[in-house]
Amino acid sequence: MRELVVLLFLLLSPAYSIDPPEIEWEVLYGYSFNCVRETSDGNLILTGWRQYNYPRTIFLYSTDGTKIWESSVYPDNAVSRAVVETPDGGFVATGYGVPEAGSTHYSLSLYKISAEGDAIWSKLYMLPDGVRGYGNNLTLLPDGGMAVCGRKDPPEGMDQAWILRTDSQGDTLWTREWGDIYVDRAADILYHDGGILAFMRGRKPGGNYGVFLVRYSLSGDFEWEASFPEWPGVYPDAQAMCEASDGGLLLMDNYWPEIFHTDYLGNPDWVTWPPGVDQPYGYSLSTTMDGGILYGGEIKGEPDSKSVCGVIARFDSNGNELWSDFIYNSSCDAISSAIQLSQGGYVAAGYAYSSGTGNQGYIVKYAPELGIEGPDPTTSLSLEVSPNPCSSSLSVSFNLPEAGNASIRIFDLSGRLVSTVTDGEFPTGSNTVEW
Repeated sequence: MRELVVLLFLLLSPAYSIDPPEIEWEVLYGYSFNCVRETSDGNLILTGWRQYNYPRTIFLYSTDGTKIWESSVYPDNAVSRAVVETPDGGFVATGYGVPEAGSTHYSLSLYKISAEGDAIWSKLYMLPDGVRGYGNNLTLLPDGGMAVCGRKDPPEGMDQAWILRTDSQGDTLWTREWGDIYVDRAADILYHDGGILAFMRGRKPGGNYGVFLVRYSLSGDFEWEASFPEWPGVYPDAQAMCEASDGGLLLMDNYWPEIFHTDYLGNPDWVTWPPGVDQPYGYSLSTTMDGGILYGGEIKGEPDSKSVCGVIARFDSNGNELWSDFIYNSSCDAISSAIQLSQGGYVAAGYAYSSGTGNQGYIVKYAPELGIEGPDPTTSLSLEVSPNPCSSSLSVSFNLPEAGNASIRIFDLSGRLVSTVTDGEFPTGSNTVEW
């Protein structure tokens, strides 16, 4: 069993706007980047792709912008959409590829590589009768398997949302289709409380087009779905989902995006709008270590500058914008993925275009904010954790200067909520809880 290193951060979210943090470095590379994550040893794992018979590729970069290795699996017409680190230190990615050179029968792909970038196994999930398959995202499950979301594309050109569950070797346990055969897709997926949540776009037979939250059991049984008939988007198009730091979910659509905060049943309680001048597109949504939100996307029509650029924005836990940056550097066109790093600062990845070089992958590293400061230790929680690292149990001791509510949550390096250790009233002085 791998040990868990617990990182505790005591940060306050200001109720005012601050300047974007300083850019520390930028990297251009010959692939478009779709996804960036931080690894358990502090490096950056990314997926990338190039058009016209170039391979689907995973990259490992250090946090100073130096490429460590790149790993290609299928040689033809392949795209990597998302990647996650596995408990054994390897990586699993999904996307789509073709079984042989020259084929147009795209199939959902899932493949695993080692920590050194060596291929361990790869799968193409072929569908009958000319139906193509595409993978959008994946999540790890407690048994070591994966749940993958995507879509099926029949020859008649109308898509259907698709959920796939596999074992730890990528072998299929079950698949499920959702919605009418229209323009449906399963955009994002996560594991929560013994089940699988999928964020969908599409329509049910006889119903209206929109966005939906759908839950399945781990055995593939449909449990419930929530629709959002009042979603205010110009064109509701499910894009990204993550767990909110204060409990519940954050849901975002793609075109003129909105970010909704809901409970785990999909009941919304507030909404916020990312920045954009004209025709904004939202691609990435993640949480920060102080409970805030990080957004990545693109805008079109920024006045007095190039017509398209990438954008990254930071919100507090209530959806109030703290800062945003419209990235015209290095001809950045879009930010596909953005995360906060465990040591502070941010990394965002996407693509850039120039007339001389065409499309290139783009990575940018931001320093930590100067305007978000730690709390006064005389008026804030003091915390101690033991053992750290831990493999099975954890003791958290904290001191309260006065009686009140204490909430302690565990997050992984990608900012996803792992567990709520405690959330309740505690007396003045020393307290201890076990996880």
